[in-house]
Amino acid sequence: MDERITDQSSGIDSLGEAERWFVRLLEPDCPGDVRAAFERWRTASPAHAAAYREVVYLWKQSEDAVKDAAIMVAANRALHRTQPKPWFLRHWLFPVTALGLAVVLALVAMPRWFARPADLPGTSYTTVAGEQRTVHLTDGSSITLDTDTEVVERYSAQTRRIDLLHGQAQFQVQGNPVWPFVVHARSGTVTAVGTMFQVRINDSTAAVILLKGKLAIATQLPNGTPQTASLAAGEQLVFNQSGYIDPVRPADMNVAKGWTEGKLFVHDWRLPDLLAEMNRYSTTQLQIGDPSLESLHISGAFRTGDQKTLILALQQGWPIRANRVSAMRVVLLRSK
Repeated sequence: MDERITDQSSGIDSLGEAERWFVRLLEPDCPGDVRAAFERWRTASPAHAAAYREVVYLWKQSEDAVKDAAIMVAANRALHRTQPKPWFLRHWLFPVTALGLAVVLALVAMPRWFARPADLPGTSYTTVAGEQRTVHLTDGSSITLDTDTEVVERYSAQTRRIDLLHGQAQFQVQGNPVWPFVVHARSGTVTAVGTMFQVRINDSTAAVILLKGKLAIATQLPNGTPQTASLAAGEQLVFNQSGYIDPVRPADMNVAKGWTEGKLFVHDWRLPDLLAEMNRYSTTQLQIGDPSLESLHISGAFRTGDQKTLILALQQGWPIRANRVSAMRVVLLRSK
């Protein structure tokens, strides 16, 4: 292994190591044994691989940055203030020296540290209506996406970041205390270490249910005041897009686990709420055509995506009849 490059466990050190590996590998006379050592380092840890992807991403950005006069002036000033070590004096096949590359990477990275989530590189995973899928991540964690859901994995050297953009997902997290797993949803973050939990985005809120382990939730109010809460297994909470966190309360674990098995367990639900939830799983939409039905309360177990069976159950157990007005739309009326 190159003497200038040492293995570290923390995310920040991993990023620094990745930068040094990147600079070393760009040297035209980089020997094969160094390249082999790099591959061993990169594949030794998902954190290493994530850190190196970050550096490559920054280098691609720097291809534009070297055309930016302000950035290159800053880089030249840094070069003139610094006495390079002998190994940095070699000729390059690139328009900047190794030290210049490091300066450019740093200058490009600075605004990125404060960037919005959508500005950071990531891998998107989605489901459509009626679809569920489980994604296995490089660190051994997994995400089960419910119907009509989108998440973006943005792993870096410092954190395993997941953005839940819409829908619902269950997270099974591989424990790593020095590489936190953080889900961003609405205006808050949910931080886990070796646990299983669910997060759901609603119209203006985010709901969090903890199945096992422990969770830390953090938000920020409009005036900048931080809000925090924690969950134990079997508990849930809701926070809104303004950062306000509702009190912790017990979770219905049957409901929480049911959707991952294609089942919806309801107890004393209003009919409009039941239809809204079942409609998420199907292209066939059920609507109420008689306002008097809105006060009905329903209990039972239903298979998600099976609108036909739901209609039959409603017609048999409640004063409801169904009127199919199109291939994708059924209106529920009160039976006479």
